[in-house]
Amino acid sequence: MIAAKTLNEASFNKYRNSPPDGSVVVRFTPKMAEFALAETNLKNRPISSSKIIAYSTDMSNKNWSVTGETIKFGTDGLLKDGQHRLYACIRANTPFDTHAIFGIDPETFQHIDIGKKRDGADTLAMMQVPNYRTASTIIKMIIAYENGMPDSPKSGVSNDWIKEKYTSELDHQLLQESILLAQRVYKITKWQTGVVGAFFYVAVQKGQRDQVAAFFDDFCKGIGKSARAPIPYLLEQVNRMRMDRAYILRAHHLSVLLSRAYYNYKAGKASTKADVTVSLDDKMVAF
Repeated sequence: MIAAKTLNEASFNKYRNSPPDGSVVVRFTPKMAEFALAETNLKNRPISSSKIIAYSTDMSNKNWSVTGETIKFGTDGLLKDGQHRLYACIRANTPFDTHAIFGIDPETFQHIDIGKKRDGADTLAMMQVPNYRTASTIIKMIIAYENGMPDSPKSGVSNDWIKEKYTSELDHQLLQESILLAQRVYKITKWQTGVVGAFFYVAVQKGQRDQVAAFFDDFCKGIGKSARAPIPYLLEQVNRMRMDRAYILRAHHLSVLLSRAYYNYKAGKASTKADVTVSLDDKMVAF
């Protein structure tokens, strides 16, 4: 077994500034784990308390050994993978030995899959996007709506796609506004934030800010002037569907139903039974 080199601040910074070829076996003391986290853990996914507890228990019980898993640092000097092990070292107050790699390409962080697979929310969190989890869900639905689909593609939306969409195409201020509206609507009606937020975002992008804002204000209040006014009729029927254990409401259903109610709302029309009947073959009404 290769002897581990106990890190101190000088040796750690030397590795960061002049990355060696391949991995090195090093020993992180609790003090150095704390230093590494403070200095380099600036853009990483949210921590999992349960994972830290599990790792720290193993470290405390000496049930920890050097494997092929590595602590990874990028060419920017920042930690890319291994924060849970470093936090566990501090919690257990126990040193641990590990392979460490310095100088990896920061763009590879979303492809690293150690322990828990990174998802779109993790990608946005590491990009320091506010409300990253809800943002990820809404972005996936925006992609669907812009491509004429009432739900995310069955093949999924990759982390790269979410990152590129956020970086190159989305109005960040409007996205955050959509998140806040979706959270308010969910609190009152329990409608999925992804569906509501994306619906609001796309409608505003299509020049319908006043109409869609008024729609969701009335949506939260359940406002309607007749028995089959679009909003109260939709809310009533969806609540019945939720109570039916044989019926599974998916984003697809909610998107189609919402588009029909919004269309009738704008046109000043009452909804019909057909408007609240939906199958997986149905399409959304165009904005």
